[in-house]
Amino acid sequence: MKKNNDIQEWLQLYDTPAIPENKMNELISAGKKYMDSAEFNNNSLQSVLLSQLQYLPLSFWLVQIVLFAIAILLVCLFGHWNVPFQYPLIALVVIIPLIVLVGVREVSKSNIYDMWEIEQSSRCQLVKITACRMLIIGLADLFLITFVLVITSLYYQQSIIEVILYGMVPFNVSCTCYLLTIMKNEKGQISYHLFVCMICIAVIFSIILKQDILFETSMLWGWAAFYFFSLALLGKTVRNYLKHEKMIGESAWNLQ
Repeated sequence: MKKNNDIQEWLQLYDTPAIPENKMNELISAGKKYMDSAEFNNNSLQSVLLSQLQYLPLSFWLVQIVLFAIAILLVCLFGHWNVPFQYPLIALVVIIPLIVLVGVREVSKSNIYDMWEIEQSSRCQLVKITACRMLIIGLADLFLITFVLVITSLYYQQSIIEVILYGMVPFNVSCTCYLLTIMKNEKGQISYHLFVCMICIAVIFSIILKQDILFETSMLWGWAAFYFFSLALLGKTVRNYLKHEKMIGESAWNLQ
């Protein structure tokens, strides 16, 4: 008891010297240098991918499967009813932004649920975690959407390349718009703005696909050009988004 009292008294009397500002800046610089080094980032891509695949909730996969099942069902029904080709495409450009929205929310849940600080301070950097989530969800969506588009092509006896272009352009545009929306809006408003963005994308593409002239053979080159343009824009947006994820912690902690 006496020893504990002596320690408490010593702690009360001890005056912590002020840390020189140059020493503090050196410590911050050393910490940032270590976090960017290979020694800190020694987790392999495979291990991070497996860990993130494990943490994707079952509800996310169930919602994705249900949406894809609805898309396939609509395509089959429209094909059985012999409705014009534009109608299944319009249904797909409504469902595809919704599918992408579910995936984007899962990718950006660190910001939506304000959990970025915990993940930023973990052994694996937040930007690597986010990149792995984007890779897993993006590849899964690409595979399933391509499968739906191939079924659409078979039912309507249309060129597979044409149908893939019709479906992938809305996919690229949706991903780009959602990522830009997340970067430009405050955390508390992200969910609302993402939903509004989805509605706008679905309405715009629904109006566009009602134009018969866009399905003429001569317009295929235009769709191809727009596809590559949207793909390049998506690549640039993904890079900026990952940069945004990397800097979010440094801005909040005033390390710059």
